[in-house]
Amino acid sequence: MWCPDCFSQSFDGKKCASCGYEMTDDPSIEDLKLFHQLKNRYLIGRSLGAGGFAITYAAYDTVKNMKVCVKEYFPMGLAVRSADGVSVQCTRQNRVEEFQNGIRHFIQEANIISEMHNISGVVSVTDCFDENGTAYYVMEYLDGVSLRKMVPEHGMDWHTASDIILQAGRILDLVHKEKGYLHRDISPENIMILSSGRVVIIDFGSAKNLFMSSSNYTITLKHGFAPIEQYSSADKQGPFTDVYALASTYYYALTGKVMPRATDRLTGADYEPLSALRPDVDEEISAIVDRALVLQPAERTRTMGEFMDALEAVVSRAGGEDGFVNISVSIDGAVQEHYQIEEDKEVLVGRSPKCEIVFPNCENVSKLHCKLLFDSEKKQFCIEDCSTNGTYINYVKMEKGTKYYVGKQDLIILANTRYRLILGE
Repeated sequence: MWCPDCFSQSFDGKKCASCGYEMTDDPSIEDLKLFHQLKNRYLIGRSLGAGGFAITYAAYDTVKNMKVCVKEYFPMGLAVRSADGVSVQCTRQNRVEEFQNGIRHFIQEANIISEMHNISGVVSVTDCFDENGTAYYVMEYLDGVSLRKMVPEHGMDWHTASDIILQAGRILDLVHKEKGYLHRDISPENIMILSSGRVVIIDFGSAKNLFMSSSNYTITLKHGFAPIEQYSSADKQGPFTDVYALASTYYYALTGKVMPRATDRLTGADYEPLSALRPDVDEEISAIVDRALVLQPAERTRTMGEFMDALEAVVSRAGGEDGFVNISVSIDGAVQEHYQIEEDKEVLVGRSPKCEIVFPNCENVSKLHCKLLFDSEKKQFCIEDCSTNGTYINYVKMEKGTKYYVGKQDLIILANTRYRLILGE
């Protein structure tokens, strides 16, 4: 019998002998029927969670033979599952138009995420379709936990918290600058930390193009993380909006406490600064967070890059020293060679001795396999595939001619898993 979690056939109906998953409760009546196949391809497993507008499932892609996630549009209170356990209907005839508009917005969310496919820190969407009276999109399966689940009662180790926030902030800075979108829902729930240490931003349901009219914002927010301008549909929003949310998330990660609501701060409520709650944290970090949490947008840290640069200067987590970063070549699991490359200078990677970074005598690696650069402004590596056998980021094949932004935690594979680039070490 299929396991609803790992999709091996080692499940006895209660427990999986392969992964150890135990089914402790019957599936919710709102969940899509277990092991139903969508699009004649995606086998549906257990529910991973439900929000206000969607249910997310573990699933198995029978074409690619890999585990994925499937998100289903299912607005609570507006949708109901039919007796067949599959099809979805709107609960009220006078709200059908609202339901259909929600489907369009859901598909738009998938399209927005797809536009960011070359930013490795954004969850990747591989498919989107409508079926069963609703809509679905397919994402990479993220083997990790949300930042919310990692934070103990009195806060995290500040080095660990800072590393996560710096990774998340650099990703968001790329989303702002390269793609022109605001996330507008940054919180500890929407930052995932994978088992590899890679940080991934999820849930772009509230994302908005930076260049749209300032009077066209929907009011979608999480109290304690959303800035004051998100409580109005008319107030201008910008990168500073996500800055406030990420600073609030950093504050929570370090203290275990949620900030007061922005509306309560407007009427006099205040928060204890980090320096008071965490005397072990550098006072300059507390000051940087304070500037990012200024209530009035015009007086707040303006861009994510500015916030990250200030934080990184204190944490001393720059990509390298004196304008250089380190790169290592790994063959069959063993590091063979270390290189130091200059920031902002493109280098060639491949089998040819003419390349700056060389995989010697590795036939599957192309003579010129890829181009690599460390962008000192974005604090990210930029990589472009030029190969015959492909370059992969976290096992996902790159598109030729497209530049991808990656960080130190990302796995870079040349041709096959025998050949890897280790960034920043």
